[in-house]
Amino acid sequence: MVGKAKDVDLGDRFVPIIDSQVEGRKVYDYALEGLRGLAAIWVAYSHIFFYEFKLDPAYHPGFSFGYLFNAAHGGILIFFALSGYVIGLTNQLPFSKTNAIRYLLRRFIRLYPIYIVAILLAVIAESTDSWKTILGNLFFLQPALSALLSGNGVLWTLHYEVIYYIVFLAIWYFRPQVAPLIVGALIVACLSSLIPAFPKIISGYAAGWVFWLFGLWLAWKKPRAEYLTKSPLFTYILLYIATDKLEIGKVIAKDLGLATTKLAEISITDFVYFPLCALLFASLTQRRLPFYRWFSASAIALPLAHVSYLLATSRLIGNEGWLIASAQMFLGLALLGWQVSPKIFDKLTFFGSISYGLYVFHMPIMNLLHKFLFLSGSPLSFIVRILTWASLTIGFSYLCELKIQPIIKQWFQRKVIGHI
Repeated sequence: MVGKAKDVDLGDRFVPIIDSQVEGRKVYDYALEGLRGLAAIWVAYSHIFFYEFKLDPAYHPGFSFGYLFNAAHGGILIFFALSGYVIGLTNQLPFSKTNAIRYLLRRFIRLYPIYIVAILLAVIAESTDSWKTILGNLFFLQPALSALLSGNGVLWTLHYEVIYYIVFLAIWYFRPQVAPLIVGALIVACLSSLIPAFPKIISGYAAGWVFWLFGLWLAWKKPRAEYLTKSPLFTYILLYIATDKLEIGKVIAKDLGLATTKLAEISITDFVYFPLCALLFASLTQRRLPFYRWFSASAIALPLAHVSYLLATSRLIGNEGWLIASAQMFLGLALLGWQVSPKIFDKLTFFGSISYGLYVFHMPIMNLLHKFLFLSGSPLSFIVRILTWASLTIGFSYLCELKIQPIIKQWFQRKVIGHI
């Protein structure tokens, strides 16, 4: 969606532009739910093809398969932006103690029951973790305690989500100005790379929070367009995958002399995803994006300039992943004139509806299948194991997300939230 610079008021505050009574009403965006499903598939796909001999203990295909459809790290950033967007849509009433308690309880019941099952599956899959690690995960303290579960390492991102949920209360209450808050987050995100003594986890929080705040800002400050418009969504997706696999941020940071090993899982190197993330969200939600031309130019220029740089420094040829990403980039640029409706993402809505389950269950189920040694050691066995893993992961996610979770939510709404 095209917007102009004048659409931005630097003195504007983080409050909804419309005081609509959306609380208690289901807000569902099919296209954006499809993007959530795609992000979850990216993460699961990467763990199948980049964790050697995890699914099949005696066979693993070449890495080429992993590079074809993998934007796992970028998918996590999409999750952050989606989280902020959904919180913005579902919390538009004025702040009050009652509304804040209801908000926290709803976040708890949405997150925790399935999260507990994911931890249980992880412990069953890999029983070598200490009680400290298990308790650290139960209380979302993974980065603080370096407590990643062996059987389900992806749960660390939920720590970030919980932090952002809590900090949202301050935004909701104090209604800070948009520009100073985002600029402040950007500055803090850079500090650990400039000042070695600065805690990298704080910079990591700030970097991820920029994406989260963008989602909140879009939901609260930008109304939907009256008419459905088309955009080059296939170009955006291909460029997003290419940006992920070209490792643009990490290569730039390394060549600038920054110690990337000292950065958090989320860091300033992730800002290279931001233009494409913003374009995807604006296109799928049909909301006006200020500086649209700048975002479009940056989304194209970043991977194109990076490929040129890698070629000039004789590093492109010989790196399989970068070559495949370059081909994806050029294909995306070739499709730039193909404008499609956001409704095309509706086809992934089912995966979006079970995306949380897909995200937290796919790894422990993969680790459980690894323990079965029969039917192993060949391309055929790998395919059979993928189909088995996909069926179990999708089926279990469907059962938990769409069957059991609604029952828990209704009971909690009636017995707890309804009495507040």
